[in-house]
Amino acid sequence: MISWKQSFRRLNEEFEVARKKKQALDGLLSRGRISQATYDVFSREIDEAIGEIERQQQALQEKMTAKADEIEGQIRTLETLLANFEIQHVTGEVDDDVYERQVDLLTVGLENARQELDMVKDAASQLSMGNVTVSLEPEIEVSKENIEVVGIPVVTLKEKMPEQPEEPVEAQAAEAEIAEEQKEET
Repeated sequence: MISWKQSFRRLNEEFEVARKKKQALDGLLSRGRISQATYDVFSREIDEAIGEIERQQQALQEKMTAKADEIEGQIRTLETLLANFEIQHVTGEVDDDVYERQVDLLTVGLENARQELDMVKDAASQLSMGNVTVSLEPEIEVSKENIEVVGIPVVTLKEKMPEQPEEPVEAQAAEAEIAEEQKEET
């Protein structure tokens, strides 16, 4: 399946080309270089192309809404895993090295998921307004090395939360699955 970013870019490019064609056609008519009949034929073709782009935009917007829901679910999962590691660390079930490594990975995953969600929501908003020109690149790129620079706080739980039913082995399997999904997305 083609990613939403590729579809968004393609629709953006097609919309821009159609807009330029319409401007050129309007210019030809206003300068008297073509007749009204010729203008009408080309204008109808361009209008049909724009109509098809708008139908594709609507379909993409529906897919993007589903994608946003999926990412929100991933964020909830990552937050749950993060809270679970915090609890396990506070209770002494997880040593400092494992805790630091896992929290760093989960924090990076959360930030990436939140950035993607923001991009999806921004692009969906642009589509709903009929304006497909928006940047799809995040403002910053988050990596393990620049977590401190970005200022992402590491969550510390001060209150005892109910124990999660998930076992550490299951958490590790879930983390491996999340890491694999992130690799596939990049």
